[in-house]
Amino acid sequence: MESWFEEMKRRRVFRALIGYGIVSFAVLQVIEPVMHGLRLPEWVLSATVVALGVGFPFTLVLAWALDLKGGRIERTGPAPSGRLLLILVVVGLALGAPGVGWYFWKSHRAAPAREESASIAVLPFKDLSPAKDQDWMCDGIAEEIIDALCTVPGLRVAARTSSFQFKEKPADAPVMARALGVSTLLEGSVRKIGDRLRVSARLVSHDGYELWSDKFDRGVQDAFAIQEEIARAVVAALQLRVSSDEAGRLRRSGTTNSQAFEMYLRGRQYVRTLGPENQELARQMFKRAIALDPAFALPRAGLADADITLVQWLLVPKEAQPALRAEALAASDEALRLDPDLAEAHVARANVLAGLGRNDEADASFRRATAIAPGLRDAWYYYGRFLFSLERYADAARAFEESARRNPDDYDSLTLAAMPYERLNQPANARAARNRAVEAADRVLRNSPDDVRALYLSGSLLVAEGDRQKGIDRLQQAIALRPYDFTVLYNAACGFAAAGDQEKALEMLDRAVGTGRGFRTWMEHDPDLDPLRGLPRFKEILARLPP
Repeated sequence: MESWFEEMKRRRVFRALIGYGIVSFAVLQVIEPVMHGLRLPEWVLSATVVALGVGFPFTLVLAWALDLKGGRIERTGPAPSGRLLLILVVVGLALGAPGVGWYFWKSHRAAPAREESASIAVLPFKDLSPAKDQDWMCDGIAEEIIDALCTVPGLRVAARTSSFQFKEKPADAPVMARALGVSTLLEGSVRKIGDRLRVSARLVSHDGYELWSDKFDRGVQDAFAIQEEIARAVVAALQLRVSSDEAGRLRRSGTTNSQAFEMYLRGRQYVRTLGPENQELARQMFKRAIALDPAFALPRAGLADADITLVQWLLVPKEAQPALRAEALAASDEALRLDPDLAEAHVARANVLAGLGRNDEADASFRRATAIAPGLRDAWYYYGRFLFSLERYADAARAFEESARRNPDDYDSLTLAAMPYERLNQPANARAARNRAVEAADRVLRNSPDDVRALYLSGSLLVAEGDRQKGIDRLQQAIALRPYDFTVLYNAACGFAAAGDQEKALEMLDRAVGTGRGFRTWMEHDPDLDPLRGLPRFKEILARLPP
């Protein structure tokens, strides 16, 4: 062993290994900044580390056999025998393995979630176009920036429903920031003339001080590039550190086809409004966008979302569901083939898989969506619904609470959060969630008194909490606004049943079934209708529905 050690010294093997180690260290110091600058994927760093590790045995073998003298490479002796060559390779791998192993342990161990150090609300952009007819584009650009920022760990992004409440009621920055519970606001404007687009954006602190601003004068086909630049500027201004993968997700899967862009944004407008007519219009818009640009991933995710919304909210007859589920699954799969990091497509796919009973796959898709976009409210909301259906009540409560944390006015998530708390025998938490839901609905109704869903959900909650008359008044308001809407009538029936008014509950249920919608299996198992279950008229109403 001593003679072998001396031979390695004579052949300058140690000097070569030290030199190789210094070069490897230097490469690792510069590779990550270069990756960020060139927007290279994270696997490039892993491949570089592995390559440097594998390089140790090659360096050892070459240093043993060759030397540099007088500017020339010379052999230092006979080539190593097979046994010696094997020893050299093993020693080289042993030298490189600890560094490679440490890197992968450090990179792939479960990292603690980053605490949120900043918060932002993206306000609806103002329409400065001459004809004032670009509302769809103003909202769409703001929403795309919201979705991009939702992928940034450490940044809490107010949900669209919260920040857009100031669309028709602008206020001073401190007032809006305080109402939305954020430290910064992003505001902007859009001016479209022909195929030219002028976008201005400004980031201000909660006390009104400007942190960043810029103007972009481009073609409409550059809209997605503008959105990405704004999102990156916000991350830089807030001094948030992101990995190369996280930075890459700020680049939304876009299109340079201005017509496809318009169809996609118009589809987004429709899909946000429940109702079969709006969802059908959304589907038409998304399909036109796909036809105009088949490589555009976002409208495929939108199509899947519209399809599954029609199924989940019982907006189509039972016989139409299989075709919609199949279309939704195909659309979400294709969207993810085009853009594997599209969180919305993961959520849509998860909802489809859940409806098909493929629960393990659905769970994986939901978890992937929340990992990609931890600030995406819909990912947490639908994950909570899925977890509740699996009787994973503690996980469901956490998901609903996370959804509500992203949007303090999310009365929907808080309403649902009460259910797993009840199942967990935590009545105090359930009551607190219901009270917070009513408070959130009250805030929404102050700004939007005709928000039907806020009316009927809070109405039922008020009844459950003992404020019977106020709850019934809200149910009546919702019915007056949408007298022929199945969802309104059905939820009103549940609310009146809880209030003990069986006749009114049966009347609402009769009218709901009279719209031609509703499923017998659902109504036969809905606990909210338990007070009606033994009544002859209830059985007659159910008998009108197909099995």
